[in-house]
Amino acid sequence: MKKILIGLALVFLVTGCSGINSSVAVNAATDTAFVLALQNNPSYKAPVVKALNDVKAILEGEITYDFLIAEITKRFDGKYAAIGLILRGYLETDKPVFETYLNLRDDYRKAAIAKIDRFIMLAGV
Repeated sequence: MKKILIGLALVFLVTGCSGINSSVAVNAATDTAFVLALQNNPSYKAPVVKALNDVKAILEGEITYDFLIAEITKRFDGKYAAIGLILRGYLETDKPVFETYLNLRDDYRKAAIAKIDRFIMLAGV
């Protein structure tokens, strides 16, 4: 648990200064926090991969940012909340201006899907 908290602190420290698609440090920090969370809790892998695939399927359609965050929160509840927090922290580094009323831009959705694909790949390692 201590490693997860350190990983999360590292994510929030690095993501506070960067955008969703700009920093290698952001990607490294979120990947590290994600891998540490799954290494410390190997039984989480299957449910986390399922939740990631569910969120990815939602991102294929037209949705707002607020709806996306609500879905992530719903799918990563309870004991999986730390992993949902890692994903949300990554996505929140580049919040759209209009969160509730406008659908996500295609480039934002593609970047989020790419990150989810990377998490799924890392979960299999």
